[in-house]
Amino acid sequence: MSDFEYFFSFYGLLLGLAVANVATGFADIWRDRQSAAIGMCVPMLASIVLFGGMNVWLVNWGAREVVTLDAWRMLSAAGVALPYVFISRAMFPTADQKTALDDHYMQHRKFILVALAVSPSVSATTTLILNNGSFGLWSGAWIATRILSPLLLIPFGHLKVQKAGLALIIVLLVVGLFR
Repeated sequence: MSDFEYFFSFYGLLLGLAVANVATGFADIWRDRQSAAIGMCVPMLASIVLFGGMNVWLVNWGAREVVTLDAWRMLSAAGVALPYVFISRAMFPTADQKTALDDHYMQHRKFILVALAVSPSVSATTTLILNNGSFGLWSGAWIATRILSPLLLIPFGHLKVQKAGLALIIVLLVVGLFR
């Protein structure tokens, strides 16, 4: 097994947990759909988790020829993937809470939005270390936008602003799939 295959199996496990949590959460919501409104924010967060995971996957696939396995790479993988696992669980209310999903999101949005910024922050730190402290112009702008976009939503307590901001993050991540 190559370094990349070993590393990617660990990464795939972590990202797979996030995807499984999203699917399980929606199955639970569907089962209890009579008791709580689904809304827009949680499905958008689910899209962000899925598209974010796809972006991570593609970036690492692009680096497959140069990936070496070491402690820093494993810590970085955990730092990038675990926020998605956390969000995939935190975005759903517990079974005993009969809260509309948008209300649940609004109650917990600050922490969720900070968690959304952790993954690209860890990725940026890793890239800076591995590239001897430099980014290309496009990569620097991309990572700055990925870090700042969820953080800029934190002060806004209006649901419409949150929906628009989450939609913008989704567009950003879809564009990222083709960069």
